[in-house]
Amino acid sequence: MKRLLRIFTNPTIVYLFLGAALGLMLVSLAGLISYPETAAARNPQKGAAREAAVTQRPQMDGVDIPMRDGKSLKADIWLPAKTGEFPTILMMTPYNRKLLGASLPDPAFVENLLDREHYAYVIVDWRGFHGSKDAKTSRLLRLLRHETLLSQLSDDGYDTVEWVAKQPWSNGKVGMWGPSALARIQYFTAATRPPHLVCAVPAVSSYGYSYDTYYFGGVLKQGYLDILGRVGYGLQRQVLNHPSDDQFWRNLASLTNFNRIDVPMLIITGWYDLYPEGALAAFANLRRFGGPRARQNARLLIGPWHHTAVGKLTQGELQFPQAENVNVSETRQFFDYWLRGQENNGWDRRPLVRYFQMGRNQWHEANSFPPANLSQSAYYLHGGKILSPSPPKINLFSSSFRYDPDNPSPTVGGMNVLLPKLAESAAMGAGPRDQRQRVEGRGDALVFTTEVLTNEVRFEGDAMVKLFVSSDREDTDFAIRLCDVYPDGRTMLIADGIQRMRFRDSQSREELMVPGRIYPVTVRLSPSAYTFLKGHRICVIVTSSNYPRFAVNPNVGRKRLLGRHKLVAMNQVFQDQTHPSALILPVGQ
Repeated sequence: MKRLLRIFTNPTIVYLFLGAALGLMLVSLAGLISYPETAAARNPQKGAAREAAVTQRPQMDGVDIPMRDGKSLKADIWLPAKTGEFPTILMMTPYNRKLLGASLPDPAFVENLLDREHYAYVIVDWRGFHGSKDAKTSRLLRLLRHETLLSQLSDDGYDTVEWVAKQPWSNGKVGMWGPSALARIQYFTAATRPPHLVCAVPAVSSYGYSYDTYYFGGVLKQGYLDILGRVGYGLQRQVLNHPSDDQFWRNLASLTNFNRIDVPMLIITGWYDLYPEGALAAFANLRRFGGPRARQNARLLIGPWHHTAVGKLTQGELQFPQAENVNVSETRQFFDYWLRGQENNGWDRRPLVRYFQMGRNQWHEANSFPPANLSQSAYYLHGGKILSPSPPKINLFSSSFRYDPDNPSPTVGGMNVLLPKLAESAAMGAGPRDQRQRVEGRGDALVFTTEVLTNEVRFEGDAMVKLFVSSDREDTDFAIRLCDVYPDGRTMLIADGIQRMRFRDSQSREELMVPGRIYPVTVRLSPSAYTFLKGHRICVIVTSSNYPRFAVNPNVGRKRLLGRHKLVAMNQVFQDQTHPSALILPVGQ
């Protein structure tokens, strides 16, 4: 028993399971794997063609790809109709190669991304999953002797790439593609430097893990962890046992090797993705620490998308036709340039960063994100529910609200995971959604709104809210929702964030509050790019919960917050000359 406990509390072992877990969204192809299905759904003829096409089978079904330890991984291989040698797009998945392969014959899918005329496709089940489930036993023991992170899957990636390159139908050029878990393995494979890996397209994922993967402002991302549990990943104990940024998380975060990656990458994410900060950091780190080819050829694409709807027309309760399938066209252009040698297709002129400016609904270009030369613009919280560029002049003023952890403010849209046929998922939603009825209309929300804007307000990057607060408890949370109030009254969510007060100064060190004392605290919001249009209004909603996206704070002072004991808190936000609480927007010059 002690041996088993050592195994399952070993950070390396935990990391292996974390790697699988972060890709849960591919279940039943409800997410990114179905990029072009939006177009097919609007075209019944193409939809009918898809239904007929998915009965086709790969040319090579259930091929065994040998690994260095004598085990093998199951793969399906799709080849062009003509004979010859072709570049290969490799996908390695824990979510059943058969589900992913079902889309390959789809004319709509092929038309938009997966060019069956010029590319071979290899889809592989991860070691220990589905067709490759028998490949796990001896490697688990070997993993115990590894000090490098995800060495097992990284070695498998290397071996698979090199096996593909030696096949008679391969021209020796291999690119990797896929979202979420399929993206994460691309980083680890690239870090092993297989000679025939030419390029990679990791979408909605990051390289490596850190405390921020599972916590935001010291608050557990409860909704995300719950869904991991629903799809069979028992990670709750490991994550919950490390609520601060301790050595456990630092060990995991330190085991990335950006300096080992030296292939061109197109990194794709969305403003409503689970963790866009991770993709932005991966791009920045590749540009700074990667090998020469990675530094020079890394590119970043950021759309208005959430995790399970990248490239789709509808995001939450809004539509973005300007962003529909842009990820698909860029991916194909990227592969054609690097794998087929189409040097005149325009990719060499593609800017380093393309990002979608919501509100204006336009694509912008930059060399980094956030763009350079931004300044800070403040909008102050005032009595009377007012948000204004002018600081308050009153001597002492505050607004209070009652926070009951048994009746938390509900999550409505935002950075969530949507799984099919899951009632909680449908109720929560993802992306931009109207906050009026279920959030604003409650008694536990402070809502601050500007006058109708006479000029556009454009921000790019990490907005934040600097609050002066107090509570009658030793610990509580302050949650922020930044919204755009439309002329018709809709209050549409742009970005959110939360901060646990015990971690207000450091995520590594807890410090409880003194009830009644006023504290400054900064609530960072998820990154975004947004233009508030003329005729609209800027809105900040302050609560102490956003559940189930974030775990509720029981408002108790003890270290362990997992018990049943909860307290109601009376929380105050100050808005006066001495305590000028404010929204801070990063704006261009």
